[in-house]
Amino acid sequence: MTSRTTDFHVSPFWKEFLTDSFAGAIAGAISTGFVMPVDTILTRVQTQAVGYALASTTSSTSSINANMVMIKRIATDGGYKAFFRGLPAATTVIPLQNALLFAGYGFGERYYFLSTKAAASKSASEENTKKLLGVFVGGCTAGVVQSFAVSPFELVKVQQQVSRETVTAKEVVKGFSLRSLATRGLGSTILRDGVPHGVWFASYEYFKRSCILGNRSSSSSDGKDDSNDENGDVGENDTNTNTNDNTEQRKLTSIEAMSCGAGAGAVAWAVGYPFDTIKTHIQANTNASYKPTIWDAYLNLRKNGTLYRGFGLKLLRAVPASAICFVSYEECRKLID
Repeated sequence: MTSRTTDFHVSPFWKEFLTDSFAGAIAGAISTGFVMPVDTILTRVQTQAVGYALASTTSSTSSINANMVMIKRIATDGGYKAFFRGLPAATTVIPLQNALLFAGYGFGERYYFLSTKAAASKSASEENTKKLLGVFVGGCTAGVVQSFAVSPFELVKVQQQVSRETVTAKEVVKGFSLRSLATRGLGSTILRDGVPHGVWFASYEYFKRSCILGNRSSSSSDGKDDSNDENGDVGENDTNTNTNDNTEQRKLTSIEAMSCGAGAGAVAWAVGYPFDTIKTHIQANTNASYKPTIWDAYLNLRKNGTLYRGFGLKLLRAVPASAICFVSYEECRKLID
């Protein structure tokens, strides 16, 4: 049986692509089911300020009380099952979405290693910048590409979540033309999933590197010398560090991976949340006479001061989801490696 090479960047591209895709798909499926109830509450909260939304709370109501009221309404609409409306649509597309995203992330990593190997020796800061840029571009590209697959499923999920009654995906699809299914909210989905996903992966990479450097510093202070330091060959040490950097990243503990993933999720959604609210505004609309554009939705939400409404709930959903997603990805990679 042929063993997997330990050099990440010299493995066949297709093998790495499939590995990243599989690990990302598993990570997405696990994290989605875990946070679905919070996602349903968030969708309802985001649509409170618009005319077609379900009954809204008054502006004087505190966010905590408003969330509690919304939880009671959802439970009244259909019991605990109401919190999982849209789960089939989400679980169908999220594994595919994450497969594409983590494939882009992996490609960004490989691009960094290949370009660094071909280039002349650079300073540590230049290498770090190049690596983060590669991951950022890979995340942005994957985010845009997967938006075309995700948007129709997001439309079905949101429509199910805002409905007072149990509505099947088939019934939702019947209410839209093929063109509407493909394009309703697509532009805002691209805005939400493009740059923010680049920020997500770059933030995770930054936090991972900080953990690795922190571990090295701790080891040095404990008297554990690096063999390359003993040789005194700085150029060789830099090269070895670049070559083995991905292997070192795989040594993150589960707690470290979860912490890095949680931090990355918070940073990414701070950037992308307004676009998520706009997307929900557009996709939750059931008024045939009102078809908001991205700009219309933005003006409406800005006028009501609700672009960041539900942001706390989003963090409550996104932070654990991101933590679970990344630790699941890292553990899957370890098993496959």
